Amino acid sequence: MIKLLHGLFIATLLFSTLAYSDERKIVDLVLPTKNVELDTLSQKITDNPYFIVHTYTNKLPEEQNKGNILVVVSDKLLPLLTEKEYNAKFAFYVNSNEYLKFETDETTALFSDQPLSRQLSLIKAITENKDIQVGIAYKNKKYKSEIDGIMENYPSMTITSEKIDDLNVIRSINKTIQNNDVLLSTSENDIYNSKTVRSILLSSYRHQTLVIGPTEGFVTAGALGTVFSTTDQYTQDIVSMLKNYLDTNILPKPQYPSMFNVKINYSVAESLGLIIPSEKELSSKIIIEGVK
Repeated sequence: MIKLLHGLFIATLLFSTLAYSDERKIVDLVLPTKNVELDTLSQKITDNPYFIVHTYTNKLPEEQNKGNILVVVSDKLLPLLTEKEYNAKFAFYVNSNEYLKFETDETTALFSDQPLSRQLSLIKAITENKDIQVGIAYKNKKYKSEIDGIMENYPSMTITSEKIDDLNVIRSINKTIQNNDVLLSTSENDIYNSKTVRSILLSSYRHQTLVIGPTEGFVTAGALGTVFSTTDQYTQDIVSMLKNYLDTNILPKPQYPSMFNVKINYSVAESLGLIIPSEKELSSKIIIEGVK
């Protein structure tokens, strides 16, 4: 009798475990390619107790294998958000400007770029809140609205913004560089990219203008600094957003990463005669200021 009861208990426990597993939603994670960084990202998303992850490369699963939630990684895969079979679709590590072209009521995103407020707070920390002139050259009018909404938070800065002419991108940026102490780059890939970075940085050196780049790559190339998020920081937000949706059945709003670090090119700082605190200190200053 004891053996029978023990057997029934084990069977019940196994059934309960299986039932729990079956209740977990399936996330179809689509990566643009296979490499070490993306494999690490995929593994970190997979290692969670909240949902099951099926990973695909550069394509959607077959109809009969589709899960409950679609997750795409990179700008390249944004067109997959038009897929109708999923009620919830997440875009991760995508540029905020590119995402707007595919946004619908069934989609949300965690952006790869950082908000201007964080970059401005980095400038404030680097310059120790001195009176400076900051210039922003942009194409997308959202940057004008964003700057107008946060200018009052930076009283020591005179912030000017200039809309770029498509035919004279470099000329417009050079004009901004000449007329300001700092150039704050936007995350617009068609303006700030590998083809324009050399001209931008050469002009900045000539005029002794600080450049806050949109990415770590710009800093490596010769910009003074930027704010960025690590893979670990980014993954925590991804899992949190997916869990939030599963708990509430409400898609979280598109957002920037909640955690971040600072990257400084100290060789550039030295060439400009600047003494800049450590990256950790600068990050702490931004966090203390409460910039989101």
